[in-house]
Amino acid sequence: MKTLLIAAFGFIALAGPAHAVGSVNLCEGLFTSKDRVEVPAVNKPPFMKYYREPAFGTRVIRITNSKKGEVHKPAYSTMQAWNADESYLLLYRGGNDSGHVLLDGRSYKTIRELDIVPSDIEEVLWSHTDPDVFYYVSKYSRNYGSFKKYSVKADRSTVIRSFHDLCGKKGLPTNGNDPMMQSMDDDLFGFRCQLSDDSYQMFTYRPSTDEVISQGLSESAGWEPWTAPIPGPSGKQLWLQGSVLDPDLKTVKLKHDMAKFSEHGSIGLTHDGQDAVFQVVFDPSPNGCNEDLWQGVGHLVVHSMETGECRSVVSEAKGYPYTTSGTHVSALAHKRPGWVAMSSVGYGSFEFFTSKRKAPALFSEIYLVNTDPDNEVVCRLAHHRSYSKDAKRASYRPYLGEPHATISPSGTRILFGSDWYDSGAVDAYVIELPAYRAAN
Repeated sequence: MKTLLIAAFGFIALAGPAHAVGSVNLCEGLFTSKDRVEVPAVNKPPFMKYYREPAFGTRVIRITNSKKGEVHKPAYSTMQAWNADESYLLLYRGGNDSGHVLLDGRSYKTIRELDIVPSDIEEVLWSHTDPDVFYYVSKYSRNYGSFKKYSVKADRSTVIRSFHDLCGKKGLPTNGNDPMMQSMDDDLFGFRCQLSDDSYQMFTYRPSTDEVISQGLSESAGWEPWTAPIPGPSGKQLWLQGSVLDPDLKTVKLKHDMAKFSEHGSIGLTHDGQDAVFQVVFDPSPNGCNEDLWQGVGHLVVHSMETGECRSVVSEAKGYPYTTSGTHVSALAHKRPGWVAMSSVGYGSFEFFTSKRKAPALFSEIYLVNTDPDNEVVCRLAHHRSYSKDAKRASYRPYLGEPHATISPSGTRILFGSDWYDSGAVDAYVIELPAYRAAN
């Protein structure tokens, strides 16, 4: 039997793993009200014990047991944490000995610490098609700048290609400051690197043909040098700094109606299979976001990469508060297109943790959104209770306490991190939705 922590901090018995449900609505039976709610005080949940989130009734488990000064969390909300069939789960570990840890994707037990040094902590890309494989650019000195493929079963990395011919021996290809995933067929990756003359190059790579297409990434060409082109899931186009590009990296298909392309966002599929940018927005769109009542300001705004259409989903126009600070979005549920996980912090409002006053909707929350315009729904799942960048007891970089909620490929689980009331450590938690049924 598994145990369940309830709001009064007692435990109840919870029968073993749940079994499959066929519901398409992942929010079925969950909390969908827009009302303000109190954030109940909850002691840090026990390691590997399920608890019932007191405000919203969801099933959550803490899957790591960090020591003081240690961090276990999702790498980032835009990078898939689970592999293609959700049998493995990847976490970033920070603190004195940083790295990446591989877990069983269903039992959450540690399998091994990984002997990899990717170009940045977020830049480990699970294959969408092969559950055994992830990709990364190595920062190890002996394979510096090499694009590699890691096999979980073999516990071994192999070099796919070196980009020294393009970037030089000291140029490190990265996914840019806002890393995101490759195309759904794992055959289009986007990078940028700094050359020996300090200029920047952007390029794409197709493993199936070994094709590299490159262009300069400079202000004179109209680009800022800190991001890389991001493939759309279809592999037919790429997104760069608010523009949709053809694969030649020269032809601009359309420009999105965005006040700031650099706001938090995630590229994924809409309910009907279109490539789209799912963005957090604080400032009005220059052209009004297709006559949106609040001009495209909101926790979640969808920009189609096919048509350029701008549409707000979670906004004041829909009855939610103005965009909460520290909001991130994860549009990685490729088996449930259109479903998006989100997390918000609410800096400057932590008095709601102790005042017993009802907090605004989405403060310190993890939530799930169906962006299908005919079936829009937001279900509020959990309070993460993390002080994040405002943590005072963190010997690690406090930013690592941001929850960065990450949705699974099936959309039925959400991973997030929390420092749990500035406890001095960050742990990883998983929300298991009613639609999730683990394999026996």
